[in-house]
Amino acid sequence: MLYDEESIRLGDELLGPVVTADILRKAEEWLYVLAVRLGVAKEDIVPGFLVQNLIAAYAYREACYLKSYGSKTGGAVWREQSNSDTDYYGQKLRYYELRIKDLEKQITAADLTGNKPGAQGYRAVTIYRG
Repeated sequence: MLYDEESIRLGDELLGPVVTADILRKAEEWLYVLAVRLGVAKEDIVPGFLVQNLIAAYAYREACYLKSYGSKTGGAVWREQSNSDTDYYGQKLRYYELRIKDLEKQITAADLTGNKPGAQGYRAVTIYRG
């Protein structure tokens, strides 16, 4: 398993309890999409700090989608004393979208593979001096 399910569920007070096994599977699939873009095979991915954080962000983003925009029961949690029409889930959704963008920019093939030999990383260039 690439992530610690319990730490994801405890990592965000609002979203943690909402995260289901289906959301975690979907988050892991998003990681595989990124891995393909970086030229890393699914089976070469190893658990690590950045991998855990990225999967958590994907899971929280999905939970926000479901709660903020997809709730059939009117499950939105509105901010008190605000003129904004955005609920807490909508605000968290914006935060996690930015967090995911930031993490995806930082992560390399070497991060996904744990510096496995042969994985030089995305946009890596060997420089020779002569």
